Amino acid sequence: MRARKAERAGLAAAVLLMAASAYGAPAGQTLSQPTVAQSKPTPFVATYTVAWHGMTAGTSTLELSETAPQSYLYTSTDTARGIFRLVFPHALRQSSRFRIRAGEVEPLSFEAAGPGNPVRAQFDWEGHRVTGMAKGKRLDLKLRPGTQDPLSVQIAIMLKLQSEDAPDSFWMLNTDEIDRFLYARQGEATLATPLGRLRTILYTSHAPGSDKTTYLWLAPALDYMPARAEQRVKGSTQISLAIRTFNRK
Repeated sequence: MRARKAERAGLAAAVLLMAASAYGAPAGQTLSQPTVAQSKPTPFVATYTVAWHGMTAGTSTLELSETAPQSYLYTSTDTARGIFRLVFPHALRQSSRFRIRAGEVEPLSFEAAGPGNPVRAQFDWEGHRVTGMAKGKRLDLKLRPGTQDPLSVQIAIMLKLQSEDAPDSFWMLNTDEIDRFLYARQGEATLATPLGRLRTILYTSHAPGSDKTTYLWLAPALDYMPARAEQRVKGSTQISLAIRTFNRK
């Protein structure tokens, strides 16, 4: 039971990551200068190492594609490795389709497939509803202005930070409800990564009343892509992600 709970948390790793347009660098190269703010993200492919309670559990691949002008597909695929494959043989895949309208990210659909009940959500901005399926039941929620899904929120935050308009909260679809997640800047740190040494800004995120807190080490030189991310429960790190590669498409 503990392992299955671990996977559900780990394979929701997209919640931990804020995707951003960025570039890679040879090992040992220092990246220190932020790029110019953009009104839309740049397509990319990034990979992360996923650890569960300090043990390497698998990899997470994030890919952003522009499917049409101002329209995007963003996917997250988590694959277990080693002994974790005995319990979790199938990868979990999450995907978000969104558009950029008036400089803001608007999710259109979100899907999560893998062990357990799948999630499928459609965003009707004209009717102000989110509909679909979650936890094996019909999903029908009021759509608040600016609401994001677990993947599109990463792009929304990245664009806000690039424009020096740091958000303090976002409304986000959280499986079968819409919750408000708070964001706060905690300080700075320089991390050694396969992309070189990166100066990062540490942000935390949590839902009021939750015992889970997400820690994000965001690299300005990579347009605020996370160099590292952790999910902590009551102060104990359960899941961590560390960047391995990043390439613009």
